[in-house]
Amino acid sequence: MVTGDSGSLPVDAGPLPTKVSWDWQIGAATEAEIGVPSGVDFMDVDGFTMSAATVKTWKSRGIYTVCYINAGSYQPGLPDSADYPESLKLQADPNWPGEYFLDVTDVFKPASVLAQILGKRLDMCKAKGFDALEPDNLQNDENITSGQITRQAQLDFNGWIANLAHEKGLSVLQKNGPDQILQTTSTGVMMVDAFDGILNEQCQMFSECDALREYTKRGKLALDVEYDKSLTLDCAKMAANGVIALKKDLLLVGQASSGYLRETCN
Repeated sequence: MVTGDSGSLPVDAGPLPTKVSWDWQIGAATEAEIGVPSGVDFMDVDGFTMSAATVKTWKSRGIYTVCYINAGSYQPGLPDSADYPESLKLQADPNWPGEYFLDVTDVFKPASVLAQILGKRLDMCKAKGFDALEPDNLQNDENITSGQITRQAQLDFNGWIANLAHEKGLSVLQKNGPDQILQTTSTGVMMVDAFDGILNEQCQMFSECDALREYTKRGKLALDVEYDKSLTLDCAKMAANGVIALKKDLLLVGQASSGYLRETCN
């Protein structure tokens, strides 16, 4: 079962803004590759890559900072990668070599290893001064082909990570899952109420942008990224739904890297 309330923010968590000029550089190999484009006031970057000193500098410039972590998958080569037991790794991710989709139901077990790992990751985000959290891979019910993770189990995990972020004093974005937005945890909390906003990928490509309006009509932030180089952003559609969209490079590299792309509707 999911513990916690409907996801209301503690007093020390800065609310997610609803209108932003933003960028997403979670694929940067080093902090030195990351840069803030002119006019951008909302940066989403990898929590392990970014230093507390740079987060502090950005915040002094009025930039809202989002800490990316992988919540539902294992990644090799991170400082805590050795903490993941093999039993948590249910299926290899075919798109990212060395990564595995996890048994997210572990967080509800006594002395959960995954809960401890994710708790430490969120502590890191908070200690570095980030305002908000982007937890990745919240769709293991779809990613794991064995059916071992049910939709209800996934929704319960998503509610769990949202509540944990709030307990740590962080705002939190739903990552993808437009079809989940109005679905509920076992305690009856809809995803749109558990999270403070949504960061979606390719709603235009998959004709899912209308679903994101459930966030914006509640006065919450909705972001979208498209990757298809042949696609022209449908800015009228995005504006009608209140979605702030970018066209980005697939690897989401740092601004100083070759291959970096950022196109907006502005």
